[in-house]
Amino acid sequence: MNKWVWLLLVLLATVVAGCRSRLAGTGEPTDPPRRDLPPARLLAELLARDAGDTSAQMKAAATLFVDGQALRSRVQMRWLRDRALQVSILPLMGVEICRLVLTPDTIHLIDRYHKQYAAASVGEWPEVAAAGLTFEAVQSLFLARPFLPGQMLRPDDASLFEARADSSGGYRYTRVTDQAPGHIGWTVDGRGCLTSLLWQKPQPPVSWLCRYGGYRVVKGRTAPGEMTFALSGAGRFPLSFSFEKMEYDWNTPQHISAVVPASYKRTDLKTWIETITQ
Repeated sequence: MNKWVWLLLVLLATVVAGCRSRLAGTGEPTDPPRRDLPPARLLAELLARDAGDTSAQMKAAATLFVDGQALRSRVQMRWLRDRALQVSILPLMGVEICRLVLTPDTIHLIDRYHKQYAAASVGEWPEVAAAGLTFEAVQSLFLARPFLPGQMLRPDDASLFEARADSSGGYRYTRVTDQAPGHIGWTVDGRGCLTSLLWQKPQPPVSWLCRYGGYRVVKGRTAPGEMTFALSGAGRFPLSFSFEKMEYDWNTPQHISAVVPASYKRTDLKTWIETITQ
């Protein structure tokens, strides 16, 4: 059971996944059409795709790969643009055992299994900053859109990146500058769908790779059907997870809460991590 609390740590970068998934209601899924566009315009359209979205709920089947084990659970995510993102781990009968609430400046961890919680500013958890897992990064990964460390990109930023054609019929985009903390690059296929995003930092050596696949169009929305994320250099051993069967409900009211029962014991992040890893 403790392993599932580890999933919350990994999901700081996931919190993870997908830009447009299967929506409730009628409508047969179709394949996204190819877009015969130059690379700057193709990227600009991808960056503009979520412009009208303000909130979402996502449910998925998650698999966590850690320390040689594969652990599975249902995951529910709630999102409010530029304000907060909540991740709940629901391994048994939809009962929540762990919750993460991430805002631009605060991390809340609620451990219902051990009846304790922790809350800290992002600056108090240096491992998060070292791994490049800012709120902006997590939000962009949730939307399956490219980004730069510490900021979300706008459609008119597309011209800032070098693009090279790849074997998918799409492009590989890169921007390596002295100001950027490390290297970040991504690939977009000929349909305007993000397929991979790689971030690498030399000191301390940290990297993560996110992949999306199985894109479909449902009721006018383009959605990946699956997502994988792998992180190395930010913990005792490499961690990775995958999402499958993602189901989204977009632009509906979402209640995100970090309220805990009065009986729960407050702890600091370091003690909390030591408890769940025993």
